[in-house]
Amino acid sequence: LFITPCASFAVIRIDFAIPEFAAGLALFFAQATTLSSGPIITGQAKGNIALALLLTVTTNIIGVFTMPLFVSSSLDYYVEKNADLSTNNQTSDSGEEEVDIKVDPVPIIIKLIFAILIPLAVGKLLRNFAGVRTFAQKHGKKMKLLSSFLLAGIVWMKVSSSADDLNSLDFLSILSVFFAGMVVHIAFLIFNYVVSAYAMKLAQSERRAVVIVASQKTLPVAITVLDILPDSILGSPGLVAVPIIAAHFVQIVLDAFIAASWAERPLQGTKEKEKPKINTGSNDSELDATTDSTGSQTDRQEIASA
Repeated sequence: LFITPCASFAVIRIDFAIPEFAAGLALFFAQATTLSSGPIITGQAKGNIALALLLTVTTNIIGVFTMPLFVSSSLDYYVEKNADLSTNNQTSDSGEEEVDIKVDPVPIIIKLIFAILIPLAVGKLLRNFAGVRTFAQKHGKKMKLLSSFLLAGIVWMKVSSSADDLNSLDFLSILSVFFAGMVVHIAFLIFNYVVSAYAMKLAQSERRAVVIVASQKTLPVAITVLDILPDSILGSPGLVAVPIIAAHFVQIVLDAFIAASWAERPLQGTKEKEKPKINTGSNDSELDATTDSTGSQTDRQEIASA
């Protein structure tokens, strides 16, 4: 919530061929943790799923109030550096209107409260009713698919609104976004591993949960913030969405490989303890003799039957 979002101040200063790419990466890395993929990949890595869920819920609730501060601070530098993109849609035909291009975090926080916190609170209250809880359990998979479909629809609308700009993109520009997203995510993984292993000295299952969840950023909230911000501030919304999608794709692929590697390694301290011997009142030699004698009788009976 407070350390990894600082990466947005670094990526916003990268001179991409497309200025909107820097804004998209800054917007993405200022977000809280992923909503679903983090706990899922933690489970695949044999990490502590309960801790992953706790981190996900906590960071996304607190992030509603902290994330807009990082977004506004980083985008202030962007809009000042690219003032022509920020004023194209706000100036009058005469071009004499002066525009304030500062990004105010308060409206973002208010809109996120209505878009995230209030629906979350209403959903938790409704689950107290038996009928609603039963419906959610019965149609849980369908509701998740519907949520993913609606999210994809928002991304599609943002990208489609800038179809002409997207057609002009070259391969190297897109590749640079993927590379930047990969470098930042690897830096997150290394930082979180060092902190969880050496500073916090967490157990291996908890360490895996922290490394994976704390290194990922949420795509849905980033797209929500992109939809909240006026297009005149960032430039082309479709171009801003490209690095968000690219960085999200990179983190899922990298963490899936890491989870597969960790899943093949047994967790430290999880070996089964040797069961204590039960005292039956007989020594080991007597038990061995009884076993040998029983085994010999069984062998003779099998030979006789044959």
